[in-house]
Amino acid sequence: MFTVLVVVQVILAISLIAIVLVNVGKGSEVGAVFTGSQAIFGGAGPGTFLNKVTALLAVLFFANSLLLTYLSAQKNKASIMEKAPPVVKPQPEKTLPTPPPLPVPPKTE
Repeated sequence: MFTVLVVVQVILAISLIAIVLVNVGKGSEVGAVFTGSQAIFGGAGPGTFLNKVTALLAVLFFANSLLLTYLSAQKNKASIMEKAPPVVKPQPEKTLPTPPPLPVPPKTE
């Protein structure tokens, strides 16, 4: 399920990029290119159709992003500290008691 949604996310992202690049800004002279194709987009011209497609793709992209975030959080519910193995304290080494110091022989002159 998660992999399918990631593939859908990539397709939505590429489609959104493509449709935004095709969109014509207001006041742009490039809009003259689409004047002959009003029959394809309807009487209102390409602006309304492309704006609706852009808005739809943006809503689908954000909804899919939220769904992917939710599923990812559910999959990784345990924190890193819960997955870590328990810490075992090392036992101190048992050392033999130090022997008393050897007597020092008296100095002879």
